[in-house]
Amino acid sequence: MMAALEGRVALVTGCTGGIGSEICRQLAGAGAIVVGADLPPTPSSWSGAGYLQLDVTDETSWQDAIAAVDRDHGKLDILVHVAGIVVVEKMETTTLAQWRKQMAVNVDGVFLGTKAATALLRRSGDALPHGASVVVISSVAGKIGSPLHVGYCTSKGAATLFVKACAMEFSALGYKVRVNSVHPSGVKTGMVDHILQRIVDNGFAASVEEAAAGLAPAHPIGRMADPIDIAKTVRFLASDEAGYMHGSELIVDGGFTAQ
Repeated sequence: MMAALEGRVALVTGCTGGIGSEICRQLAGAGAIVVGADLPPTPSSWSGAGYLQLDVTDETSWQDAIAAVDRDHGKLDILVHVAGIVVVEKMETTTLAQWRKQMAVNVDGVFLGTKAATALLRRSGDALPHGASVVVISSVAGKIGSPLHVGYCTSKGAATLFVKACAMEFSALGYKVRVNSVHPSGVKTGMVDHILQRIVDNGFAASVEEAAAGLAPAHPIGRMADPIDIAKTVRFLASDEAGYMHGSELIVDGGFTAQ
């Protein structure tokens, strides 16, 4: 399995974050040529085969990124949408600007990137036994509701259905491109630290320590996820081992949504 992606070219957005950088490492460890992309002008934790500055909310930025991958590597076998943001706020005090920003990054970014990459993914997929692979990092928030996450849940729900509709359309058109989503619950990253503080700010817990103390027990497996737990799932979906998975949701949540 560790060499299952030998020579395949992958583009991973959000590569400077905790989950994105670990996905880059896992794909590279399996033999892939990994190009990371993110908004900051320089990568913080991934250089790999290359780094592209990318604003996922901007169509031209996406077109430039895909053109660069085509120019430098001549193909794109794997596209992983990791870039995402969360606004932790009561629905009644969420501003329209906050709402639209979440939709722009979490929904528009997935649409624009998949749209820009489709022709190159199709070309690459035709040469692969189980086609090219698109993986979208959604969330359990795309499956269930959560206080202070109305906009985030809405955006992740939209991304989840985008995956399913896109998968059906690609199949109907005869494209050899598989599209699947991954749904983590709490993952130990900077985003969770932000969420914990906002839970306190909104009066749902007396302290960050109190808020954090409730997270691990909420997962029947007894702990929150580490980024590698999510990255290994992405590595699987990107490989031929997942060749019969299409339009699927892989829930990686330690039993959180099984309760």
